[in-house]
Amino acid sequence: MHLKTEQGSAYIHNIDLIEKSKETILFIPGAGMDHRVADLFQPNPEIFNKVIAVDLPGHGSTIPSNARTIEEYADFISIILDQLDMNNLHLCGHSMGGLVCMALAASNRKIFKSVALFNCQYPLFVGSALLDDSSRNLDGAADFLTKYGIHKLPSTEKPAKSFGVKGSSFYKKNDGKVISPYGSKTIDDPNREIALYDLKKLFNQVSKDVLSIDMNACMRFRMNPKDLSRLEDINIIIGEKDKLVSPNKIDEMIDMFGSAKLKKMEGVAHFPFFEDPKVLNKTLEEVFSIYI
Repeated sequence: MHLKTEQGSAYIHNIDLIEKSKETILFIPGAGMDHRVADLFQPNPEIFNKVIAVDLPGHGSTIPSNARTIEEYADFISIILDQLDMNNLHLCGHSMGGLVCMALAASNRKIFKSVALFNCQYPLFVGSALLDDSSRNLDGAADFLTKYGIHKLPSTEKPAKSFGVKGSSFYKKNDGKVISPYGSKTIDDPNREIALYDLKKLFNQVSKDVLSIDMNACMRFRMNPKDLSRLEDINIIIGEKDKLVSPNKIDEMIDMFGSAKLKKMEGVAHFPFFEDPKVLNKTLEEVFSIYI
């Protein structure tokens, strides 16, 4: 569904499928990603609606705007929720999306049943090489994120309706060459590249600077310590194999909040919805069940 707001047209995925008798999850995707992530996981459908996702400005099907910061992204979503008169939601964010959730919860905590941040670190430091690649070399940035953020490859291929059909030409492998979302290249493990195609394609937005904007937004985001201490009952979820977040920094982050609980997902890293959505589903069900 597209919604006209004072900040432009916004796309809200699955909003038209809500059943009032079921629990509703509002999901905020990570840097460079969009609503397609929401179709990769689904907690118990007997209890939960299909996961709702908001495409941030310039992401997915939402038009670009001047929004460039975590705070502006949070304001964008807050306007949507107010316009749709939505509340009693389970708020959930991945990585950068978790930072957006923090900003949202700081000013709107009462409208959310629960708040869960998965594989999100605050403050979020982004290395100079990744910052540079996010603006100049999307393939290099995607390689970095999947090298350190993927522990295991998915056992089944992701649905074509979410990512489109690869096409037979993609599978041509001659002397280590494959056709990737960014063109033909020579790699050591073509089979791994093919398996990662769907995930990498998420970063290939219409506007090529989206990932760079998001990475810089993460680097700049800081909250007032008093606002952080007011964040109560926050659920922190991390993949035990995630090399893109620091366990020590997660502990420091938890100490900054008024109150928070830590839960680990076994056998997955930074992108559990891609690696093993069953693990993410089970974890979210356990977290949200406390508030139902």
